[in-house]
Amino acid sequence: MERIPEPELMKKKEQVISYDEADFSEGEVNLINQINHYLMKKKICLNEKDLIVDLGCGPGNISEKLAIKWPNTEVVGIDGSKEMILRAEHNKEISENKKKLKNLRYICSDIKDIKLSNYLLKKEISLLVSNSLIHHITHLEDFFNAIKGLSRNITVNFHKDLKRPLDEKSAMELKLECSTKYNEILTNDYYASLRASYSLKELKNFILENNLSSLEVFEDGDEYLIVYGNV
Repeated sequence: MERIPEPELMKKKEQVISYDEADFSEGEVNLINQINHYLMKKKICLNEKDLIVDLGCGPGNISEKLAIKWPNTEVVGIDGSKEMILRAEHNKEISENKKKLKNLRYICSDIKDIKLSNYLLKKEISLLVSNSLIHHITHLEDFFNAIKGLSRNITVNFHKDLKRPLDEKSAMELKLECSTKYNEILTNDYYASLRASYSLKELKNFILENNLSSLEVFEDGDEYLIVYGNV
């Protein structure tokens, strides 16, 4: 199936509200467990000297889970949508885990313009995470240039995203399955995201062609791809 890019930012309030109110907790918990497994495998222990950045943080669901999982670190969620950042700040304020989120803050910045020095972040990033961000980026070089600019030798990258279906029939089947769980706005957004997603081959080829062979790409089940490693 041919890739059809979608808008890079969720700016419409109804989109933001629908996304925020949906229950994605199972996938989010799974992502945190995957990251933790990878860090343990590499014998990496995060503590007060470490900074975790959640790129494309949306309403902050994963940022909050990162902050709770690694309470001694500093966690920063970054998103280019002002509506999403406002929602993330609101969610943090009303969270039943508010006392556990003192190590979390948010920044509104487009991925192509992120300069952490502008935000007085004095630590190097130890863990750079994103979930369902890559497919929002029209050109892959913008995503990889961003993570290269943010990463240092110590930085572990872990990025999970949708995998583009092979054909329209498969995409429509996934859309129908989504419609049984979520509202029309989310279902249509999900379908657009499927069509905007990259394939395993596209990501692997980009990495090989741009001297990023220290990163690995693999399929996570039938619907997801994971990019991880150092840059």
